[in-house]
Amino acid sequence: MLKKIKVEDLVLGMYFCGFEAAWLDHPFWKNKFLLKNANELKQAHASGIAYCWIDISKGKDVAAPGDDAPSEPDAEPQAAAPEEPPAPELDPALLDAIALRETAKKATKAMFSEIRMGKVLDMDRCVSVVEDIAGSVLQSPNGLLSVVRLKLADEYTYLHSVAVCALMVALGRTLGLDEASCREAGLGGFLHDIGKAFIPHDILNKPGKLTEEEFALVRKHPELGYKYLSQDPNVPDYARDVCLHHHEKIDGNGYPEGQRGGTITLYARMAAICDVYDALTSDRPYKHGWDPAEAISAMATWTGHFDRAMFLAFVKTLGIYPVGSIVKLESGRSGFVIRQNAKDLTRPVLKVFSYDDNMEVSDTQILDLLATPEADTIVARGGEEWARLSHLDSMQLLSTRAPS
Repeated sequence: MLKKIKVEDLVLGMYFCGFEAAWLDHPFWKNKFLLKNANELKQAHASGIAYCWIDISKGKDVAAPGDDAPSEPDAEPQAAAPEEPPAPELDPALLDAIALRETAKKATKAMFSEIRMGKVLDMDRCVSVVEDIAGSVLQSPNGLLSVVRLKLADEYTYLHSVAVCALMVALGRTLGLDEASCREAGLGGFLHDIGKAFIPHDILNKPGKLTEEEFALVRKHPELGYKYLSQDPNVPDYARDVCLHHHEKIDGNGYPEGQRGGTITLYARMAAICDVYDALTSDRPYKHGWDPAEAISAMATWTGHFDRAMFLAFVKTLGIYPVGSIVKLESGRSGFVIRQNAKDLTRPVLKVFSYDDNMEVSDTQILDLLATPEADTIVARGGEEWARLSHLDSMQLLSTRAPS
């Protein structure tokens, strides 16, 4: 049974069920656990938060006056226990981003299904989805860009289209494109992989290495998508071009036409970057997603692959350590990146933590590396820690107040 108490009344042996505050504002990594560590108790008392929740069916209750356990004799009466746990404090913008992701995923799934059945593309629905995504990103890019990168392996085909759309809009904004052009870029990103609707599911989702024949078939998806989109006069030329050329490379070693340099259109060059980044950082049936900062670092070394100036603009859009990256600090602690500092991309805002061999996380705090540069500094990307710790990220990001 849950009970709301003053934080100052917390003692060891209580089953903690969350502060009455946003996750980003409190010192703990997790919201429900048996309080048995003196250091955690000290952190709670020093948090500056007035109230929290405990489960008295799983741990100690507040001691009554006169008991041996510490208690304030003049403590105020406690509020009646609620029937359900308190809902996490969610920023309205983040709630909107979550709802938009789900709506866009359903629309994209329906679009792919209808194409497989030979139906004509519903352009009005596509444009509506892109308008919603573009509006969200142009107003506040952090929320949706953070949410769409969280996808399960079996959601990849659909949410990849949504993610690339959002990334294209955000990159367009950094490049100085007007809103109409950002929306055009977004539509190109949304439709870029439409050709995969013609590739068998068992090949797209194969957990092992593709055979040469299977790989050759997958490489046909730009042409298959272009052929399908070309049948509809309502699909703009630029969207068809992105579909056909998003796998071209600046040095001419891409496919299907081996275009090079400036002969590759602006939107196709943008899509090449956004497509690869989202693919690298997403879980697939045959691989785990990369740490976002590792992906950015690796892409920076691929000579001849991307338009260099455009890639630097992409880094500026997401940061050297994009939201969700894990970093190692000089102090020996680790941290998740939760917000960028536009004035210095090397000093983001982190949720810093330590962890033991059992992956128990402790000593959590919010650290703005720009505001307090003397407090700590990043010495390396997360590397191997990403595989062990990234599972902690998704639900925490979805249950916190969105970064501004």
